[in-house]
Amino acid sequence: VKKICEFWGDPHIKSFDGARLSFYGDGEFWIVKSDAVKIQGLYKGTKWTHGLAATSKIVVSGSFVQDRKIVVGSLETGDITVDGMPVLTSFPSTYSLDGTASLSYNSEGELVDKGDHDLASKRIVHMDLSSHVRITVMRWENYIDFKIEMPQQPDQDGSCGNFNGRADDDTTEQIMERLGARVADGELLFQHRHVVAFTAEMQAMLAAQCTGASLAKATSECQMELPAASAADLNTLNSCLFDHCFGYNQHALRTAKTYGV
Repeated sequence: VKKICEFWGDPHIKSFDGARLSFYGDGEFWIVKSDAVKIQGLYKGTKWTHGLAATSKIVVSGSFVQDRKIVVGSLETGDITVDGMPVLTSFPSTYSLDGTASLSYNSEGELVDKGDHDLASKRIVHMDLSSHVRITVMRWENYIDFKIEMPQQPDQDGSCGNFNGRADDDTTEQIMERLGARVADGELLFQHRHVVAFTAEMQAMLAAQCTGASLAKATSECQMELPAASAADLNTLNSCLFDHCFGYNQHALRTAKTYGV
């Protein structure tokens, strides 16, 4: 049975099991982690979100695509690539990946988030992949929305949840406890780590609303969950704390705006 996971905005997520959760800190995250299907995302703040992260790009890899790496990001991130080489360089266009994948780039299909978008500006990448996996990415100027349709994989987890039929264990905090707060160094599919920013609004919100026992618990968990080098970086640690303290809050951006500095 195939189910759908959807990402939109800063990134709000509807997991395969129907949970609603958010990740607001910068960094590289597992979206889907399994033996065969591997999808990671770069979550990165924009000026429109007061530093709260939106999805900047995703990378798709794993044995189900013969360990090739397909990268699709926002319009400002540049080319769509396969193994570092630009593809789908014209619009519309199509690209075949050795019989394991068919990619197309056009303006067809429904948006995940229909608000505040000029339909004439739609730039949508469709990935029809092996193992009955289909990924649709809507490219906007400085972020992407996307949806993943796929059957359950053995030992699956990630920001899209663990696909076990239960929504209650697909919380931001529980997912980071199971997988780590960011992708481990040896598992990174992107070519390099990205610079993590943490805005004054996020700092003020963290200081005002994540205190005492909540802050102590989040700090302890982030120190365990982050890759060692990342845990030593204050911005990355703060980004992790923000996810632990506010990942349940679908309206954190609304709150962050009240801390305008």
